[in-house]
Amino acid sequence: MFKKSKYQLLFPIGLLLSFILEGSIMHIFSYQLAGKFPMVPYLVVLWLVYTVLFTHQDDNLHIYWWSFGIGALYDSYYIGVIGIFMFIFPLVVYITRLILKYVDENIVSSTMIYLIDIIIVLVLGYAGGRMGHLVYFSGIHFMAFAFGPTLLLNLIIFLVLYYPVNLLFDHYRQ
Repeated sequence: MFKKSKYQLLFPIGLLLSFILEGSIMHIFSYQLAGKFPMVPYLVVLWLVYTVLFTHQDDNLHIYWWSFGIGALYDSYYIGVIGIFMFIFPLVVYITRLILKYVDENIVSSTMIYLIDIIIVLVLGYAGGRMGHLVYFSGIHFMAFAFGPTLLLNLIIFLVLYYPVNLLFDHYRQ
């Protein structure tokens, strides 16, 4: 019983920790990450994808509500306008679960799923920013200077943390 409650606490604690760490990393390494090739470590997306990958769909985690709520918090704290990531995060969870119905979870398929998820976050985040007049650089500039480096950074973080987070979820799995 206690192990199950610890398992259900792992997700929201990790989600809030990833939210805080994402902002802290951007603040501490702002010079390195926001140079000529700006990179954003999407740790919240990373934690949401890890949770979908390493838990069962029938687990009572309410991941859609959590992703919606953390998206609203993300929008209000980091973006200043509620609405963009509030819908992108649940969409990422939905797409990840949808793809997992057709493929087995291993490091190769998980990396491809995460790659798709990050592309969705980047493209929809940029499109939402353009529609909300929050982003003023062109799509060509975005693709040339921000898209690739952000994608690479997030893939590296995903691969480095894949096995440790998998072990963490295995430890608390029922």
